[in-house]
Amino acid sequence: MRQVVRPFAPPPSGAATISFATAHDLAAVREFVGAYAHTSGLAAGRVSGLKLAMSELVTNTLRHTTGGGVVRVWADRTTIISELTDGGTFRPPTAAPPVRPVASGGWGLYITGEVCDEFLYYSRPGHTVWRLMFNR
Repeated sequence: MRQVVRPFAPPPSGAATISFATAHDLAAVREFVGAYAHTSGLAAGRVSGLKLAMSELVTNTLRHTTGGGVVRVWADRTTIISELTDGGTFRPPTAAPPVRPVASGGWGLYITGEVCDEFLYYSRPGHTVWRLMFNR
């Protein structure tokens, strides 16, 4: 996971979009990103990784922010890109995190970082964008 200091360029105008507000929306978001990635040529094993990563981010958004969020997904020539925008403010820990989480919580961002080819975020007060990239 790497923080960027400037906002991301906006997704293309045709990016597929789904909103979520409750835990009841989690399965629909997983299936939405999975179906898009599959039809865009991401290998089956990688599709399951994307679904897992997005599930972790949606769960964190629902647990740590209010108002849910928006997921967008699109493809370029070599990469499936998905992003989640929420109304939270992410502050990375001031101390270096352990190589692997040791508590019962804290695994979501670790797992997401492990399955993505690149995992970035941009945060300012009241607005965070998480961007996941999977090479085809």
